[in-house]
Amino acid sequence: MECIASSIDDEVSSVNQSIPVPDADSLEGARQRRLTLKQAISAVEVAASSPAADPNWRAINLRELGRLREAFDEHVAEVEADDGLLRDLVRDAPRLQNRISQVEAEHPTICAEIDATIALAEDPAVDSDELRTAVMSTLMSIVRHRQAGSDLVYNAYQVDIGISG
Repeated sequence: MECIASSIDDEVSSVNQSIPVPDADSLEGARQRRLTLKQAISAVEVAASSPAADPNWRAINLRELGRLREAFDEHVAEVEADDGLLRDLVRDAPRLQNRISQVEAEHPTICAEIDATIALAEDPAVDSDELRTAVMSTLMSIVRHRQAGSDLVYNAYQVDIGISG
């Protein structure tokens, strides 16, 4: 039994040694942007699901969509920076290059989707149902993107970048 246990311990130790250590600053920066983005997503969802009969409904939705765009821009700037998380992932886990490229390529698409939703919110001819549908579609795109990023970090570093709450 001792030989088998020792062999398993050696294998686990070998696997653990091959896992790269993430850069603490880029990981923390990404976590902070992730939290900010989650808060913006929540605020947009609350705004969109509030009563459309409220005379301020459209203005509130526009404000929260603008904040969402700002939060997403901050996320993109943080993770795409030369010292950002995506560059760290490419360096530390080159086997994930294709998936990293896919996640990075989503950034302009999601920005355009947010902008299109803002344009709908600015158009008084667009009814609340149409706007809510666009908002929820946009939020789903961002949520899927966040999950793909979380999966990348975990696959590279075996670290959960997720946040509680």
